[in-house]
Amino acid sequence: MRQFVTDHSRTDAAASYRAARVVAPKRTRSSGISREVVCNTVQVLDFIGCVLGGVLAMVLYFGIVVESNGGYAVYLYPILVASAILSFALYKSGSYDFKQLCDLGWQIRRVVLVSVIAMALLSMMAFVTKESEFYSRGWAIVWLVLTMTELLMIRIVLAYMIERWSRQGLLARVVAVVGADQVGEQLLAKLQLAGENEIVVAGVFDDRRTRLPPVVSGYRVLGTTDDLISFVRNTLIDEVVIALPLRAEHRIGDLVVKLRSLPVDLRLSIDPINSFPMRGIAEVASARMIEILDRPMKNWSRVIKWLEDRILSTILLIVFMPLMALVALAIRLDSPGPILFVQDRFGFNDKIIRVFKFRTMRVENCDQSGADRTVPGDSRVTRVGRILRSLSLDELPQLVNVLRGEMSLVGPRPHVPAMKAGERLYHEAVDNYCLRHHVLPGLTGWAQVNNSRGQIDSLASARRRVALDLYYIDNWSLWLDLKILFMTARVALSGENAY
Repeated sequence: MRQFVTDHSRTDAAASYRAARVVAPKRTRSSGISREVVCNTVQVLDFIGCVLGGVLAMVLYFGIVVESNGGYAVYLYPILVASAILSFALYKSGSYDFKQLCDLGWQIRRVVLVSVIAMALLSMMAFVTKESEFYSRGWAIVWLVLTMTELLMIRIVLAYMIERWSRQGLLARVVAVVGADQVGEQLLAKLQLAGENEIVVAGVFDDRRTRLPPVVSGYRVLGTTDDLISFVRNTLIDEVVIALPLRAEHRIGDLVVKLRSLPVDLRLSIDPINSFPMRGIAEVASARMIEILDRPMKNWSRVIKWLEDRILSTILLIVFMPLMALVALAIRLDSPGPILFVQDRFGFNDKIIRVFKFRTMRVENCDQSGADRTVPGDSRVTRVGRILRSLSLDELPQLVNVLRGEMSLVGPRPHVPAMKAGERLYHEAVDNYCLRHHVLPGLTGWAQVNNSRGQIDSLASARRRVALDLYYIDNWSLWLDLKILFMTARVALSGENAY
């Protein structure tokens, strides 16, 4: 009888395991759409829409209805003031909260109400200050109608886009949970209530698999934290949440050290003490969490960086195209072999990317692994190659890598996996080396313009280069990127440490 019960329970467990979910992100792009960016963009569009509504009202009312010319400049001030008032009123009313943006009916009612109140407030201000006699009431009514129409059209289009993005999984945060015991089970229950348009649980992980069930709250336990690291290297993950009892501080500390190498937001669930009021706590689907680490360059930073790379790399590629054609001709005439040299290097999230360079060595001496360092007067370098290296012109083809989204104009330089610091591999010898890969590698970087380019001759110089790269990541701004680009031109012309 005992044997029958055991076999039956095993059958049930196997069936439960097969039925358990392993939710793969539905995204078809490299990353999701930031809700913060969506909300801010709508706010900017509302302000622009209100301004355009006022200008268009002038054109229609004075150009068609009353056929009056001149004196339009006096209307610009109330247009700007009213646009600012309307945007602020919509903001204070919660219209730019993402959950409210998803409710089209609520948005329509709020836009009409706030627009009428804002116009009434502006009219009262004009009456009190005795400025109303200078402005046409007919123009004001046309402006109000046009502005409400524009704002409602923005929200109708937004509702369509949100529905489309939701189907593609671009708005959901993809989460991996570490912890398959009671704390993890409580967290997963709350995340499930949010719905898959809000949160997608990609997997559950725990180092104690032998002591835990294979399925927790309908999700399979996919492996250990080592498996999680491999999982994140190949899967789109926004956030990793550690769901362990808070008394396990040593285990939590070890996990933080281990998981900080991943380019994800790292959080610690504090549901066991959820009843205590605390500050500086994030809330996801009613689950409260401590924000341990944030991945760099997300939300607006990511948008600005993306635009910078695409716009500037396109311009630079067009500007340097004639020079690149001459370089290609010179390489062809100088030595036999291909014009380009393609090499595997570390990219974002430790992925291997194929980086393009102009070939500067003889074909028979090209080192595909990069293990053999280039030294001053290296006999492997061709005559043309020596000139290209001295001016860093051999790096120009990497503008194509930037346009392909594999690199950035500015960032930590991509290293070959076989690169060494002293007698050990670079990524094993230097602490925090992996943090360089939380962002896209760059054609140039903060280290390169601060006397850390060329050969790594000691472990100390390797550590300094990594420290400079991490400084750049922690202090990124558009202005810092532009500064580095200008400094790069000066460093390239000097030819220092380039051989």
